[in-house]
Parts: sequence; C-alpha cells; structure tokens
Amino acid sequence: MTTLNLKALLPAMSMAVVLTTTAIAQDIPNIPSEVTLFKNVMVFDGVNDGLNDVDVLVVKNKIHKIAEGIPESGTWEVQVQTGGSKRLPDPVGGIDGYSFTIQTERGIETKEVEVNVIDGGGRTLMPGLIDSHVHVNMYKDGTIPGLQDTTWEEIGARSAAFAQEMLAMGFTTVRDMCGAHGGLRAVIDEGSLPGPRIYSSGACLSQTGGHGDWGIAGQRKNESNLERLEITRLVDGPAEVLHGARRNFALGANYLKIMVSGGVTSIKDPIYQSAFTDAEIAAAVEVAGDMDSYVAMHVFMDSDLSRALDLGVKVVDHGLTITEPTMQKLVEKGAFFSPNLTALAPEALEHPMHQDPTFPPTAKFLWLRKNSEQLFDLVRKYKPKMVFDSDYVLLTGVPYRQSMDFTKAFMAREFGNLWALQMMTSNGGELAALTGRGNPYPEGKLGVIEEGAYADILIVDGNPLEDITAIGAVDTWFDAEPRGQDVPSIRVIMKDGKFYKNTLN
Repeated sequence: MTTLNLKALLPAMSMAVVLTTTAIAQDIPNIPSEVTLFKNVMVFDGVNDGLNDVDVLVVKNKIHKIAEGIPESGTWEVQVQTGGSKRLPDPVGGIDGYSFTIQTERGIETKEVEVNVIDGGGRTLMPGLIDSHVHVNMYKDGTIPGLQDTTWEEIGARSAAFAQEMLAMGFTTVRDMCGAHGGLRAVIDEGSLPGPRIYSSGACLSQTGGHGDWGIAGQRKNESNLERLEITRLVDGPAEVLHGARRNFALGANYLKIMVSGGVTSIKDPIYQSAFTDAEIAAAVEVAGDMDSYVAMHVFMDSDLSRALDLGVKVVDHGLTITEPTMQKLVEKGAFFSPNLTALAPEALEHPMHQDPTFPPTAKFLWLRKNSEQLFDLVRKYKPKMVFDSDYVLLTGVPYRQSMDFTKAFMAREFGNLWALQMMTSNGGELAALTGRGNPYPEGKLGVIEEGAYADILIVDGNPLEDITAIGAVDTWFDAEPRGQDVPSIRVIMKDGKFYKNTLN
C-alpha cells in the first residue's frame, strides 16, 4: 500500500514530489521515477463509444488513477499494483507535494522526483495504437528477391529506422509477422533505441515451394540468404515443423506463424496452393501450446482456413476468401481475424506494382480481389474479433507513410471510426495477451486507458471518434500529399510512461 500526497508547488506545468519510503529507494521497484498528471483532456478508453471528461494520473509506467478533477493537493492512498486509490483526510498543518510510503522493516529515505502536469487543452487522450501485422525486417524498397543481396548489418539498421517510423505514427505496439526474433525488442526495451513494443513470430514457417520459399531459382533448401538469416524457415514434415517451431521460441519468438496457402508477392507458390498437411499444422499447434502461446496462419483459401481452425490455429491473417460457414466457425471458436483489407480497396488498383496484368503477382492480386467480394458483408454481419493489419513490405519513407495513413482512413471508411479505433487499440491489446505466460509485457494491459494498464498514451487534436484524421489518417493513397516522419495532429506520444513526443508544453 502506498500513500500519495499531491499539492501544486509551482504555478507552471511541474511540481516537486517528495518520496518517502522505509527502505533504500533503489531496492524498491515500485518507487516512481516520474509522475505525470494529465488534466483538461477528453478520454477515449479504447473500448467504449464517446469521450469522458476525466483526469489521468500516471505513476512510473502504469495508469494509476482515472477520475474527474484529480486534485492538485490532498492525500491519497494508492494501491501500487492496481492503481486503485481513496482520499484520506489531510494531516494537520497541510501537506507538500506527493508522498509515497512503503512499509518495511528498514530505515527511512526521502527522495524528490519531478512531476509533470500536462494540460491537454480539451484534446483527446487515447491509447497508443497497435499494428497487428508488420514486417520489421522488410523495411526496404525493392522486391523479395532483392533481399537475397542484403546483409544483417543493413537489415538491422533498417529495422531500427522502422521502429522509429512506427512510434512517430503513434504505434506503441506492433506484431511482427515474419523474421524478427528478440533482438530489436531487447534494444528498444533497454532504452537504447526509440520504438514500439514488439511481439515476434520468429522466422515464418513455410513448406518448400510455399509462400516463405524466397530463394532464387536453383537454390536448394537452406541455401537462400533469408533462410541463413532465419527470417524464413523451410520445414517439410511434422518433425521439421517441431524443430523449426522450437528453434523460433529459443530465439525469442512469442508465437508462431505458418504459411497455409500461397501468397501474392511470392513467385513459386500459386495463390490456390494448399500448404501444410494436417499433421504439420498440428505439430506447430503442439509446440505453441507447450509454450502457452498460439499459432497464426498466413492463409487466403477458405478450405485451408477452415481446416486449420479445426486443428487449433487461433489467428487468421488475411483470410480474404472466407465463406459464411467458415466465418461462423471463426467466431464460434473465438479466433482473431487480421485481414489486410486495403488489398480490396478501389485505390489498390492504382498500385504501381499492379499495372502489368502479365506480372505473376498482379494476376494473383486480381484473382484475390474477384474472389473476396463477400468479405466486407461477412465482417459486418458476424463482427469477428478483428485487429488492424497493415502488412506493408518493401516500402520506406513517403510511400510507406502514405500507405499507413490511408489504411487508418480506409478501416474507418468501411467499419466506422469506433470499430476502426478498437481494432487499433483494445482488440490489438487482447491479441497481444494471447501469448500467455510468454508475454514479454505481462504486467499490464495494452490498448486501453484504464487503471493498471501500461501508460501507452496519445493526445491528439480533435475527436477521432468523429474525425479519424485526428490520428493522422488520410483518405487518399498514392496521390496523398507527402509528409515527413512527424504526424502533426498527434501532440503527445507516451510509451511505458515515458514521453517520446510532447508539443503541448
């Protein structure tokens, strides 16, 4: 139990804080290094429609109090782990600043820390955004065969650039869907590099000749650059799936991705390809279950989607040709749906890559659009647990930003602002928690503004429930006005209780 006292000591935007503890400060992990009080904000909690006129108190890296008119003076008893609190009578003679007290059998130490009071000016405070399908190690202009000529040095540098790009767009959490293990996450989490939280699949698991077989013609299994770098892994038969899946977890993966159908951007696999036998899928599910995690699948074909759900796969990435019976099954099983829906936007036909109908990926892309016309109606009818899925590869800079800004707007255009925002916040946070006891961020919720959740927070101009451009969305794609890395309408970016952007003070 912690006792918290708050009184304004300065008329400006900061106050002194007195921290009193009955043990040496560095021995107690719950002693905050910074306390932030957000006032004059309208809060979107990531779940419910409408905004709430409340204050938000952040202690260390968690949201500890959400209430109307949190006073700038008074004595509060705060539960450190949950953020629950109650007002106590002020002591005779008054109080000065915040006071945190933890009872132990050791001596007393007093410490002062800075407290920021942020005046939001009536703007919207909301959770940091979550992109549930990215490719950290494919932030490069070109083609997949072009990655054969790329070193880890370049891939690592580009991954670092990608991390900063995503955080600047307001994405405080991403789910990598092929090739990232635990390295970049470790560098970000230790504070050496700004970037989002990362959930990683490790190397994507593909059969020979499947969507993850990206070696050039003539290369045998295990000879391609991307296999050597363990960005993709070719596995044939249940024994190889078991080994590859275990190898992924050993290198820091949080869940598994398997290729159960052909893909669009790859050459060797027709999109109608049925990949992985039932025994191979079951082997991946077994390993993920052993690790208290889950299997996600790259899939386009409805029949493969259906059988993989029956075998225990819990997340459907893409799945654009899904039929009504399979959508019903997906919802009944409580699986997550992560479709890259901008592939079906009318604007996608203007993509520079798809102007030559004889180009093999373009032929597959056009077939996919024709056979996915039922998707939007099925989503609206059955309302699956859907998350935001950008899935852009081999793009950097302005084209990447244009694509991301359009994807935000397109999701709102098709499903309304509230549902689109839920996909980018609370739904994505729920999917992140599906990693179970291997969750790299197990101590709080993501994607919500609630007491005890991680302090991943944005403050944006306007109300995104009414105007999705508040989070940087743009309703045009390739002809959108180029912008720099900064998104001006996002005024504050906080991740894990630390400010990465603040244009309000």
